[in-house]
Amino acid sequence: MYRSWISVCLFLPAILTAQQPCPTGVRVEGDVLDPSGAMVPAARIKAANRVSSVSDQMGRFVLQCIPAGSAIEVSATGFNTASATATGAVGEVVHVTVTLSLANIDSVIQVDADTAALDDTNGAGTISLNTKEIEQLPDDPDDLLAELQMMAASSGGDPSTVVITVNGFQNASAMPPKASIASIRINPDIFSSEYQAPQWHGGRIEITTKPGADIFHGALFFTDSNPAFNARDPFSLTSTPAGKHRYGVELTGPIRHNRADFAMALEKRDIDEFNVVNAITLDSNFNQVPLHDAVEALQHLWIGSLSANWQMTPKDTATLAFSSNVNSLGNQGIGGLTLSTAGYSNLISEYDLRFNNTQTLSANLLHETRVGYSWKRNEETPNSTEPSVQVAGYFTDGGSMGQDLNTRERDLEIDDSLMLTRGKHTLKVGAQSLGIFEHNYYPSNFNGTFVFGGGSAPVLDASNNPTGQTTTITAAEQYRRAQLSLPGGTPTTYQITTGNPLVSFTQWHLGLFAQDTIKVEPNLTLDAGLRYQLQTTPASFADFLARLGLSWSPDKKQRWVFHLRGGLFSGPTSLSIMTDVARLGSGRQQEMLIYSPRYTAPLTPVAGSTQINTIYNLFPHFRQDPAYQGSAVVEHDLPCHWHLEADYNLGGEWNNIREININAPEVASSTGVAPDPMTALSAPRPGPPNVNIYQYQDYGHARGWWIASTLTQHSSKWLNSQIVYWYVDFRANSMTPQSTYSSQGESARPDWMRRDGLSVNEVITLPRRIEFSSYFNWQPGTPYNITTGTDANGDGTFNDRPSFATVPGAGVYSTRYGLLTTNTVNGDVPYNLGRLPQIIQFSANLSKAFQLNRANKDSPRLLTFNVRAANVLNQTRVTAVGTVVSSPTHGQALTAEEARRVELGARFSF
Repeated sequence: MYRSWISVCLFLPAILTAQQPCPTGVRVEGDVLDPSGAMVPAARIKAANRVSSVSDQMGRFVLQCIPAGSAIEVSATGFNTASATATGAVGEVVHVTVTLSLANIDSVIQVDADTAALDDTNGAGTISLNTKEIEQLPDDPDDLLAELQMMAASSGGDPSTVVITVNGFQNASAMPPKASIASIRINPDIFSSEYQAPQWHGGRIEITTKPGADIFHGALFFTDSNPAFNARDPFSLTSTPAGKHRYGVELTGPIRHNRADFAMALEKRDIDEFNVVNAITLDSNFNQVPLHDAVEALQHLWIGSLSANWQMTPKDTATLAFSSNVNSLGNQGIGGLTLSTAGYSNLISEYDLRFNNTQTLSANLLHETRVGYSWKRNEETPNSTEPSVQVAGYFTDGGSMGQDLNTRERDLEIDDSLMLTRGKHTLKVGAQSLGIFEHNYYPSNFNGTFVFGGGSAPVLDASNNPTGQTTTITAAEQYRRAQLSLPGGTPTTYQITTGNPLVSFTQWHLGLFAQDTIKVEPNLTLDAGLRYQLQTTPASFADFLARLGLSWSPDKKQRWVFHLRGGLFSGPTSLSIMTDVARLGSGRQQEMLIYSPRYTAPLTPVAGSTQINTIYNLFPHFRQDPAYQGSAVVEHDLPCHWHLEADYNLGGEWNNIREININAPEVASSTGVAPDPMTALSAPRPGPPNVNIYQYQDYGHARGWWIASTLTQHSSKWLNSQIVYWYVDFRANSMTPQSTYSSQGESARPDWMRRDGLSVNEVITLPRRIEFSSYFNWQPGTPYNITTGTDANGDGTFNDRPSFATVPGAGVYSTRYGLLTTNTVNGDVPYNLGRLPQIIQFSANLSKAFQLNRANKDSPRLLTFNVRAANVLNQTRVTAVGTVVSSPTHGQALTAEEARRVELGARFSF
């Protein structure tokens, strides 16, 4: 079989010394399966001669050299202990498959301290879910992803940026069909040098899909959520008859007995949902009126997977898999302050073709190669091609800024690794390469955007004539005057992009790693790793990342276990940053920002208007985002098979990415006087006049710590429980400061940070084998930035913050944070001062399985019924509030997650 030249060049000495047979016994290569035939990762395997192992993500394990005829004991959380015998002649390789049965309440796994080795493959807050536990998770792909994201966030990550990987590939993937999933591992030990990024970058979900089987197995399923059972959107004044229909099929079986098999899963989902507008607009008489509009947003999703496995030789296996995820979404981008005309239809698709080859080169050397190619596409069709109209804090109308966006991404991943076991050492070395090929049609803001931010304007008399005095008006009043062609009705800005919408570039990532696990004693394990990370576009070639770890148990029964880990990490440069630079830094596209334009002819110069051109570039020595993280973990076994884990983590980044206007007008800070943006634009700039030069720099910082406590119970026949509490304290620079020349108030809570949280995940087996599962999650809200809605300092970014005030007056607003004024330049209100309301999530599922052929226990035919409810308490889970201090929507809830949803399901499996 194929072996990459990298493996040959780097590891030929290891291969020559490692290919030695077991002279006094047999080598055992095995697989650990659950009752459904799915692999069981992290199972503990031990033999009578003190040799032990732990199954990997594919359920595989290796015992290097044990006496022929030895008994092998296999145990795993939630399963009864099973045994097998290594029967074979001395020097042979013995293949063993062990199937575990589900544990009973009195099943206690006792591991002798003299023969057990510490399992140091888990990190802080690692969660492993087997097939039985996965069955209790939501069936809907979006709901399943959301629940897994919340689980990943319990270890300090950002739920919205959780990385999902499938079958050991490093490239992020779409969620596969639930029916195809064999096991899920959340937040593995990222201190292994196999991983690049730190945990708070979003956490990590590793999914292993089911293999084929020697006999045919399959299932048909259907779920239905009828509008009659579902609650109305909390912000809608009319009925929002939301519904959901999902159906699919799965099938596994042999292609050639004991040599090849396949697995297939396919499902379709249709959703009838509504996006609710909750804005303030003008009526036909140009008076401000609230607008509540429920806009139907249909969704149609197809997801499928097909894989084939070949046992080419006893030591050589290969898997070829293809998966697809195609989602059509209507009326996206609508809701809150965004009206229906500003929405768009969205088609998101991903296709993955992946090949995996595993070779057992010798008694203690394993070689694995992965090759994957992905097609990803994102297409948008706007509801309107008119210019976008943004009235700050009131509504957004006109066409969407993305217009006919069509991004096409092709990803090529090639991974190669060797694992060598030698004495007390387990050495894993490898190379991971990922090429990302972007070819995008990116007409962002080609339709133009008007912004009405409010500000200083003349006072009008009863006949709408200027009185000679000035006042501060809101954005809505400014827009009203524009509609009536009154003084003070000039838009704040008009922005438009022209040029070539085609943007193409390629970004390569290469990671080389080596990880050595040293089992010094049965109760002491040391880990050391080194990673080299390379990136192109932008070029970054000098990232060496070291990792260290220690696991130790002070008692023979290992009821107490302590882990210490630390290391350096890095994060890849965002593709969106490179897209901005490719669009607006190379002359391919031109962006114009016009202050005080004529509303009816914004590109026609008029007295008082000023045109500013825009350029994006990178800091000359831009590099990957470096980071550090340390972790201290304590584990303790409690009575009745409860397990407690407490961990403390700290980390930080010292070269965070920031977007800085390095040619912004040099405007002094002030408070108490209404700002004049046109005066700010005439202030001197460090470089050429009338040009905004936005530079991506890596001078930012992020640092903090978090703690988490986890209490689990997986050994009871009637209860499976996990309770997690965490507390997070992070500080970071804002991505885009309100002023180039001041850092006041910029270091604050990052956008993703929720201060603490509590989650409770329970699976209870009731009488008559009825299963009840529930998931409860409580978290405080994320922070949000309070703004004025204007650009008082002329830097082209509408993120200016207000200042604290002491007395009421024009431009002063009473808020829950005190009096705030928009009469300021570079306000002293800190970044992310606001905080969204708390989130309470409670979902539950009740299921019952009926066996149709009781006489055949080996191949049961089951008919399972279930009823699932999401947001059982029908809590209003707010996701956005008004952020413009001068608007009546400031601090008011605008959008929320779905209200209560109930669905019924049936599944036939054989």
